[in-house]
Amino acid sequence: MALSTRLQDRNVDGGYLKPVIVTEILEGVTIAGDVEVIQPIHDDLNANANIQVADTDVSATNPVPMDDTWQIGHWGDISADDSDKRIAVTAGEIFHILWVWVELTSTAAAGDRQIIVELQDDTNDVIGQFRAGAVQAASLTYYYMFAPALADLTAVRDVNYLMTPFPPTVILPAGYQLRVYDSKAIAAAADDMVVMMLYAHKAA
Repeated sequence: MALSTRLQDRNVDGGYLKPVIVTEILEGVTIAGDVEVIQPIHDDLNANANIQVADTDVSATNPVPMDDTWQIGHWGDISADDSDKRIAVTAGEIFHILWVWVELTSTAAAGDRQIIVELQDDTNDVIGQFRAGAVQAASLTYYYMFAPALADLTAVRDVNYLMTPFPPTVILPAGYQLRVYDSKAIAAAADDMVVMMLYAHKAA
């Protein structure tokens, strides 16, 4: 004689279904045809449902919220014949500037170049500047490093290297800008400037 079991419905406990509990052994029952097992739907859990956020299926317009952590980004501008470069903070984001690297090759045009890393708000008003500690004459290539905790060099090191410190909290909201340029504009459309910047960013 075949045996079957009576199963107690499984309640939800902390988001998990409790184990199936056998409550009674019954006498044998013969069943012909297909058998359908119906599991009551619980308000807190439906194992067959799609993932939902706020009672709505997850989709491109209803994404799963992600941890709002900083991510690392890199920006660079290597275009020639231009000693005035800038980047604007992306809409909806915040930038934390980590360091700025500048390479300037000056033409034979006479004059001393003064390299500045400048901060501007979303209306182009200047809100901060970091000026290299020495100027650069014609027909030279200098390498500049702007970052927190650096020595403030007022003369080139090893022929062509300068470094300038800035605060560790250079944080810019959306629409604000960072500009790197020769404030003397000796040969702004002829000098070659390479700018590289590492920054952290996250949603505003």
